[in-house]
Amino acid sequence: MPDAWVAGGATSAGLLFGGVVLVVGNPEIADWLARSLSSVAELVRISRFRAWLVLSIERAGWRESPERVAVLAVSPAASMALIAAVVNPLLIPLALAGGLALFLLALNSSIDARRRRLAGELVPLLELFTLELSAGGSALAALGSVAVQVEGDLAANLRRMLIASQVAGSASFEARLTEYSERSGLTSLGSLATILAASREFGTGATQGVRALATDLRRAQRRQLIAHSRRALNHVLLPAAVGVLLPFLAVLMFPAVSVLQRSLR
Repeated sequence: MPDAWVAGGATSAGLLFGGVVLVVGNPEIADWLARSLSSVAELVRISRFRAWLVLSIERAGWRESPERVAVLAVSPAASMALIAAVVNPLLIPLALAGGLALFLLALNSSIDARRRRLAGELVPLLELFTLELSAGGSALAALGSVAVQVEGDLAANLRRMLIASQVAGSASFEARLTEYSERSGLTSLGSLATILAASREFGTGATQGVRALATDLRRAQRRQLIAHSRRALNHVLLPAAVGVLLPFLAVLMFPAVSVLQRSLR
């Protein structure tokens, strides 16, 4: 879990206790706070919400329990609600919504960042996997050799799944990889699981499929890089045009405009 988010949670907790000190003499706000906290506890106990929270934490790559993440989500919202209660009680729903929105924004940002990182690790891993397959041997043995040589979260997870699939009576590696693809949100891993399953069941070679998958992912990364470069260029050119070009044109055209104004008089 990012240190910045932990620091934000600690700061929010401090604001929460400060708000408690400010409103300790108001029994209505105290009763509202007690009802809100009990509602949050009931919400955490709901199995569907807990499953969604666990899946989101796993996708974000955070090493925290769902209960602690829920507390870190509620703390900023409760702090903002207490501050809003002091200013104007009508702002309490807006403050709660804003605090929860900040938490969801941070969570989605972490999920997107981890998904991009895993996708970036997958392309070189597939290229090395293709080289190992061209040397002969089984697909799982080649993938295990590549996973041992490569460092990263994706390679570590692949190693764990390969080791777990060797246990008698356990799920196959392809099934584990498909499940991991659904939980991580990487559809390309599901495609890799399909290629490996077809190679194992029908005896077909996996080299061509893995090479095509790696090529498609590399092209997709290239398109994303070009789009990102264009957006970055627009973000640079537009402020430069407004902050530099317009004042330069104003200074350049000022003498001509002055002469034209005097001549019109």
